Amino acid sequence: MLAINGGVRLWYIEGITNMRFGKYRLFSEVQTLDMDPYNGDAYIFMSKDRRVLKIIRYKNHKRVLYDITYEKGYKFMKPVMKNHEVVYDLDF
Repeated sequence: MLAINGGVRLWYIEGITNMRFGKYRLFSEVQTLDMDPYNGDAYIFMSKDRRVLKIIRYKNHKRVLYDITYEKGYKFMKPVMKNHEVVYDLDF
């Protein structure tokens, strides 16, 4: 179950990511950006067509991967950034 509360920071990883990557490769992708995937934060990857969303998180000594896919015709909203600041963000 995906339960994200206010204590978990979400990091949206921009750019095109191969959605065939599993949790181990996504964790290494975060590390190449000089970020620590083992600090409890959640890292969000979105496919180019915005139908697939993958979230990785380290929780309770486990690497966790959430793979969420919309049916055809539906898409996730993409956060809009300008000068590294969020203009339009994702809201629950």
